[in-house]
Amino acid sequence: MSAARLQMWRQLPPCEAYSWSPPNFLCAQLAETGDENKIRKSKLVIGICIPMDPRLLTQLAVAIDLGSINRAAKRLNVTQPTLSRSMKIIEDRVGAPVLIRESHGVVATDVGERLAERGRVILAEAEAADDALRRWREGITSELRLGVGPFLAATIIPGLVEKSLRGTWPYALLVFSASAAPLIRRLIDNRLDVVLAPSQLRLHEGSLTQKVVFPDRLVIVAGARSELARKGVAATRERLERARWVIAGARAGIHGTESEIFLFLGIEPKRQNISITGDLMIPLHLLKTTDALVALPERLIGMLGDLGGARIVQSNFPEIRRDIALWVRKQEQHRIEILHFSERLEEHLQSFET
Repeated sequence: MSAARLQMWRQLPPCEAYSWSPPNFLCAQLAETGDENKIRKSKLVIGICIPMDPRLLTQLAVAIDLGSINRAAKRLNVTQPTLSRSMKIIEDRVGAPVLIRESHGVVATDVGERLAERGRVILAEAEAADDALRRWREGITSELRLGVGPFLAATIIPGLVEKSLRGTWPYALLVFSASAAPLIRRLIDNRLDVVLAPSQLRLHEGSLTQKVVFPDRLVIVAGARSELARKGVAATRERLERARWVIAGARAGIHGTESEIFLFLGIEPKRQNISITGDLMIPLHLLKTTDALVALPERLIGMLGDLGGARIVQSNFPEIRRDIALWVRKQEQHRIEILHFSERLEEHLQSFET
């Protein structure tokens, strides 16, 4: 057997998703023929495959997300038999089902969901390419991807976005809202350009730099039905300990969470059965309708207007900062779009100074 021909087999690309190995004797026999086309076909048959058609992955993703071959076919503008054949091609390549057919539609198998994730990435990139082309046709040649938390999205950012529309900024502004930890990870991974998030993070951010743009601190807010929301009621240790606490931003990756407040106050609350991350409306609703206590940023709370009877609790605990910083990657801190955004942001924030 020719070692050179055997090496040719080994150098052919395997399928990224699977790593089934062919029997050694078949490998040797096929390598001995020297027919590269035959080798490629044989590798496909026995499980080491050439890259899958991206269209198949996107079709699978749509079918799984819609839960129906019929609805997916309409969305993709193909016939149902055509889409069913595509699913069959994928299953032949995989060697296992990627969909489970049920009376009400289809659901993904484990391997089907893994492949669908790749399809969703392809669809997202295709949509991003379409958006970039549209902006280019409109004369907008660059973009700035901004990440903000839910609190900022409800208070500071709407007015800033309005100014970007009125001022016709020279780039497209793409706003993504989530809690701090995923925002910072997206910034590190170059999936965002700038992030407005608390300055005090527990994450490793060695590749990033930050500038505090909005000083703030945490305060305890008592729900409308809490005894601590009534005037003249002191925030004693006993009352704080027996109160019902809602943990907001529990997994946001921020220093100065409720656990640190509890430590400073020297209390061990007995009721902490609700944790909320990445949402503002739920804790606000609970403040208006229950006796819950929540630790929230003081200045941002003041921008929300009427809290339906909820009040800030006056308590004697060390100040915990919740300053908002503009985070960017160090190598891009002097990028023109980022410098422009930073200037517009500072101008906007001046209107909130008292």
